[in-house]
Amino acid sequence: MTNNKDLFDPISTFSLNELLLQAGDIQREGLARQCIVSDKQTSLKPFCFPMRIDAFAIGIGCEGEATIRFNLHDFQVEKDTLFFFTPRNILEAPLDNNFRAHVILISSEFMREMDMDLKTILPQFMKIGENPTVQLRPENSEVLHKLFSQIDNELQRSQTIYSRKIIEHLIIAMFYQIAEFLQDRSDVLLEQGRISRDRTDLYFQRFMRELSEHYQQERTVGFYANKLCITPKYLTTLIKRISGKSVSEWIDQFVIFEAKALLKHSHMSIQEIAYHLNFPNQSFFGSYFKRNTGMSPSQYKAQQ
Repeated sequence: MTNNKDLFDPISTFSLNELLLQAGDIQREGLARQCIVSDKQTSLKPFCFPMRIDAFAIGIGCEGEATIRFNLHDFQVEKDTLFFFTPRNILEAPLDNNFRAHVILISSEFMREMDMDLKTILPQFMKIGENPTVQLRPENSEVLHKLFSQIDNELQRSQTIYSRKIIEHLIIAMFYQIAEFLQDRSDVLLEQGRISRDRTDLYFQRFMRELSEHYQQERTVGFYANKLCITPKYLTTLIKRISGKSVSEWIDQFVIFEAKALLKHSHMSIQEIAYHLNFPNQSFFGSYFKRNTGMSPSQYKAQQ
C-alpha cells in the first residue's frame, strides 16, 4: 500500500506499519512498530476516516466525550469508558477536540507470536459482542492506565534481549485485567440467561473467527459447519442458543454491513461490489441486499 492510494476505494485495511506511514511517523523501530501507546489528544487521529486495521485497538477515555463508529454503528465514549476493537473491523473515530483517550494498538502479528493462553479469557472478550464499549469504575480505569504506562515506558527504553518478553507479559497482564473487569458484566448477562458456557462458547468463537475470514466468499451454513467439523444442524442449534441469531443471520449481517460500507464510502460501482462479495452478478446482489435491508443498493447509496 502506498501513501497516495485512495483511502476509500474500497475501505482500506492497514497494517500497523502502514498506519504509521500514513500518520507520518517513520521514527519508530523494532517493537515500537508493533505496539503503540498514546494518551495524547491526537491518539485517535489516524481513525478519522473509515478504515480497517490489522491490529487490536484498546483504549480508555481520559476526559471529554466522543462518538466512535464501529462496523457502522455509533458508540458514545467518555471518561472511564473502555473500548476494545478487534482486527479488520470497520473503525472510525471522528476528531473531537474535547475528547482524550489512553490508547494501545497491538499488531495482529505481535499477538499471534505472543505466548498467551486465550482459553481462560476468551469467553469474556467474546461476550463483548456487538457493543465494544464498557463503562469502568474509576479505580479499574486507573489500573489499566498504569499498565498502559508501564508498557509505554518499556517501549521507550533501549531494547535488550528481555524487552520483548517484558512487553509481552505486560500485555498479557492487561488482557487478564480487562477480563476480570468484564466479569461483572458477564455475571449480569448470565443471570439474564443471555450467554452460554464452556465448549459452546468456544464453538461460537471459532465460528466468528471463520466467518470474519471467509464471509466475503462463503455464505453457506455447510461451509462453516465443515470448518468446525460438526453438522450444519448442530452448528445452527449451537449458534442460535448462544447468540440468539441463526448462522444465516450472522452471515447476512457480516455481508450486509460490508456492502453498506462499500456503498457508502468507496468509489466502487454496484457491479464491482457484487463481484467483490462473490455474487454471480449485480442482479443476485441487488435481490440479496433488498431482502435484507428493504431497499436496493442504488437506493441505499443515494441516501448517503
